[in-house]
Amino acid sequence: MILNLGSLAFNANIQTSGGTPAWGTELGQGDGYKFSFEDMSDFFTGMVYKAISDTENVTCPLGKGGNQRADYDFVIASIFDKIYVNGQKVSNASFLLLIVKKLIGDHHVGRRTIKYNPRMTYQGKCINDDCFKKIATTMGLPDNAAWFVYEIFIINQDELHFTAFELGSTPQIYKDNEERKKAFINKLTNGNRKCKFMDSQSKQNLQQIFYGAPGTGKSNTIKREVDDKGKLNFRTTFHPDSDYSTFVGCYKPTMKRSTITKDDVTTTEEKIVYKFEPQAFTNAYVQAWNSKEDVYLIIEEINRGNCAQIFGDLFQLLDRKNGESEYPVNAESALADYLSIALSNTDRDDIPSEVKNGTKLKFPSNLYIWATMNTSDQSLFPIDSAFKRRWEWKYIKIKDEGKNWKIDVKTKNNDGEDVFVDWWNFIRKINEIIASMTSSADKQLGYFFCKADKRTQSSNNENDLISMETLVNKVLFYLWNDVFKDYGFEDVSLFQYDAKTEDGKDIKKDMSFPDFYEEDSNNVNSEMVTDFVLKVMNWRKNGEENN
Repeated sequence: MILNLGSLAFNANIQTSGGTPAWGTELGQGDGYKFSFEDMSDFFTGMVYKAISDTENVTCPLGKGGNQRADYDFVIASIFDKIYVNGQKVSNASFLLLIVKKLIGDHHVGRRTIKYNPRMTYQGKCINDDCFKKIATTMGLPDNAAWFVYEIFIINQDELHFTAFELGSTPQIYKDNEERKKAFINKLTNGNRKCKFMDSQSKQNLQQIFYGAPGTGKSNTIKREVDDKGKLNFRTTFHPDSDYSTFVGCYKPTMKRSTITKDDVTTTEEKIVYKFEPQAFTNAYVQAWNSKEDVYLIIEEINRGNCAQIFGDLFQLLDRKNGESEYPVNAESALADYLSIALSNTDRDDIPSEVKNGTKLKFPSNLYIWATMNTSDQSLFPIDSAFKRRWEWKYIKIKDEGKNWKIDVKTKNNDGEDVFVDWWNFIRKINEIIASMTSSADKQLGYFFCKADKRTQSSNNENDLISMETLVNKVLFYLWNDVFKDYGFEDVSLFQYDAKTEDGKDIKKDMSFPDFYEEDSNNVNSEMVTDFVLKVMNWRKNGEENN
């Protein structure tokens, strides 16, 4: 969570007013602070996880002017005892974090605010004030140094992290608020800053599953966070035949060529030998222990495989404490032999001897396991709750990606002009139909369910038009085979077309998927596709009136 600048500034005062911090960040107030639940899900989840019930032991001068508790109502109060600043552990510190609701006053009644005032007390102790002093000490700052906190976030549900920046080793006095704000911004943007800035809280989740409807950009989200930033990564895809050996590795036969010299005659012979072949998991595991860089193991379509069979004893390693596996497991002999060689030259001083010699398996804190899960797939193997709760879950919702793609189908705009049907408008309408039929979002389509493969005249050298062929082969084929087939047609008129009998009478015929192709060829029937797309765009739920 990015804080209001100045809400946590220490010894960085303003000449005229003193610059007393507000000690809070309003949710949904002001540009840059309009957080959605999705953006803050890790933060709120952590606060709920660390929530306390004995709020009567909390006293709260919440406002900058000393406003007392009567002005506010608690939404939630949480106590954290794992505190980090710029990734470094703060020893023997606790912190009280509140979300409060404004009760009285001329303005902002009902407003929610996240509060972190150092004068708030819990069981008679100003634990925040004590924590801030220890944060400064951890950063190596003297008591009167000027510094500020830019970000607070929560990872692993119980770790409260601060991103903080030093302004100077002595108190700093600024002419006005704008001058102080400028100093903060300069500290954030200069290339020689002392502190490591955490890009996003979601990136810090060690085990995370990105889930949602097909085409929402789950894999692309990982690509932006991992590949595009040059992070070390190893990829695999789960499927029904995946097992422990295809995930971890096993002995496989290979040809070995050797030369034999006898009586001054050299001959070459080949023979089959067995060699341990590491797979994605082992390659990522070895790389993580051989480096202090972050290493990502990416699992695509995690719900298409039997996770219990694939992970085996590795399941135990998913329980982490301070980033490392809390319960190491024994490595089977083939893997242990391989690891004893692969890890023999690591220069990490924090690797346990039994891990280095391969007898024990334990995840280091720099090994991330991220996965994707398509909610529309019918999982052949259910994922049990014990496995699920060892992962953080990140929902990727269906949204307009701003590509301004069109479908190669013409409709009339409000001025009576022929224009292409907007892809996002079609997505919204077809998803409305699917939701009405299935009462679920699992079968709905994301923006990237298919991609533009043609260009309009106004294109800026990028494809921005979805051809009829792509629409039929990707979208309509999916609708007919994975949605409508299972749930039926709620609105029959949507799936009928006008036809004539042999004697020339007008009738309504039920549409089938082959009707999207011409009768005497494999070419797309443009008239039928256009008719269906326009029916979708004009569809109204039963009881709704057409505009």
